[in-house]
Amino acid sequence: MSRFMRLRRRPDDWSDAHERARRRLAERLDGPLGLTEATWLDEHLVGCAACTAIAADYEADRLALRAMRDDRPEPPRDLWARTAAGIEAAAGTRGAEDKVRRSLPLGALSGVAVMVIVVGVSLLSGGISIDQHGTVTGEDPSGEGPGLASLDPNPEGPVQPTPIVVGEREVAWVDKGPDGLSRLQVVVDEVCPAEGKSGCPTVSDAARQQLAIVSAPKQIVGSPDRTQAVAISKSAAAGDELVVVALVDATATPAPSSQPTASPSPVASDAASPEPSARASATTEPRASATVPAASAPLPSAAVASIEPSATPTQTAAARLAIATGIEVVGQSAAFSSSGGWFAFTARPADDATRTDVYVWRVGDAQAHAVTTDGQSYFASWDGEALIASRPDDPDTADSDPTTVSIDPATATESDAGDVWRPAVDGSGELAIVWDGSLRSSEDGRGWVPAEGSLELRAWSDTGAQPGDGDARQRRVTDRAPRDFDVRWDQTGEWVAVWLADEDDATVGRLTLYHVDRDEVRLEEVDGAPVDVPALSGFSIGDGRLAWATPRGQGGESSRIQIAAWSETDVGIVESSPGEDPIVIR
Repeated sequence: MSRFMRLRRRPDDWSDAHERARRRLAERLDGPLGLTEATWLDEHLVGCAACTAIAADYEADRLALRAMRDDRPEPPRDLWARTAAGIEAAAGTRGAEDKVRRSLPLGALSGVAVMVIVVGVSLLSGGISIDQHGTVTGEDPSGEGPGLASLDPNPEGPVQPTPIVVGEREVAWVDKGPDGLSRLQVVVDEVCPAEGKSGCPTVSDAARQQLAIVSAPKQIVGSPDRTQAVAISKSAAAGDELVVVALVDATATPAPSSQPTASPSPVASDAASPEPSARASATTEPRASATVPAASAPLPSAAVASIEPSATPTQTAAARLAIATGIEVVGQSAAFSSSGGWFAFTARPADDATRTDVYVWRVGDAQAHAVTTDGQSYFASWDGEALIASRPDDPDTADSDPTTVSIDPATATESDAGDVWRPAVDGSGELAIVWDGSLRSSEDGRGWVPAEGSLELRAWSDTGAQPGDGDARQRRVTDRAPRDFDVRWDQTGEWVAVWLADEDDATVGRLTLYHVDRDEVRLEEVDGAPVDVPALSGFSIGDGRLAWATPRGQGGESSRIQIAAWSETDVGIVESSPGEDPIVIR
């Protein structure tokens, strides 16, 4: 039995569709529904006259409530005189009141005036008034006698949410600071429950490390041991540049790597005219065991020359190594292997927009190189030390079915892994979330996107995704074709986060965290966990926590880093202060 079985799960299987619709119609009065439920409700109302009538009644109630905003009650003409007298008496002297008033800014005085009017109306409506000497008269509902103190249900201040203790969870992101791009890292050990987020304090910035990156990155992918990361940024020349930066204190000189370096062929910077690779033909033979280089080998010693003193007193700028230039990175699937010895991504040459291949970088090598040469391959995820790639089986048509292969990154040997698209395999190699359906050529003609089918959880083995058993609704993420998607698992394989891109902007989408019932192979939504929340592309999931950046404009603010963390019984959320385009280190 899962150690998370005590978590309160959202109802994901309604016995009565009409009951579900009525519940969602009521919730819609309080605010917008999530994307999944809003879509389901709209489709249900099209064919259900009874629920449509209820929806019309709710709409009438909503309009009636909104109309009440224009019919403001007139306060008594002597309200301010009596309220001011009470305040003056409570302050003790007029001089004390003037002193306080002079010390408050105009905005604060306006807030006090609003508070006084609200309190005055509340007192009068309850049969309680303040006489000219400041004495409270009238009935006291509490039965404790008159007095302003007895009217405050919580004289010590507003009730704060009870925090959820989640243990220490580390989260890191990159933000713009006065000295350029810096890495910020915080340790979160408490979060707020979903119903108490409004009073939840923001996380404070902790360690800040200046990074040796010239331009703002589009993605930053950290190694499993978090000692280094690959930053993907726009190149000053053309296309993208992939730079490896150290995420450790760079004051100590890294030792030269003793790991043998293979000559890459071809290198990414020459990808426009790749040479034939050693990739073997696809075969159904058992997958070759990938050669695993030492995990997190240090950067080559030549990279140490780029270290410069930092303006911050804590750490210096990190070392850097450019492993690919002159390419355009495609999608959000770039990732290190489980050992940290390999890094894979999808890219196309900057001067050839129609060719898409899978590239790999072995830690310790000078550059990345293409491991496929068909011009139609997309990196999906790692299955241990074997990389999983997908491609259309008929790229010469506008519509196609997908095919997936497992590739040994050291030898480029391929083996068949089924007919699904871009499977995201969990760390155990037993489960995966896959697109099961057809593909179509993207609108710009530069790639392939899902067409008809569903994104769902499947059992996984060496031969690929297995047919699903049981209720497909409990495995399904969506049956609408997303423009792009990103799936990432935590280390336990009991939690998975799925990001679906918006139709109009591939950098903005909706993020949902699922708990996974591994025995039943089904997905579960949990109370307090993020469901269809707005999120920028590029999120991070780790031991007991999920982190993402909110799009600009949420609440009229800049982007924030939001962190969902969980204990054995609860899930809560905490966020950072607004920042300058923060990017989560995945």
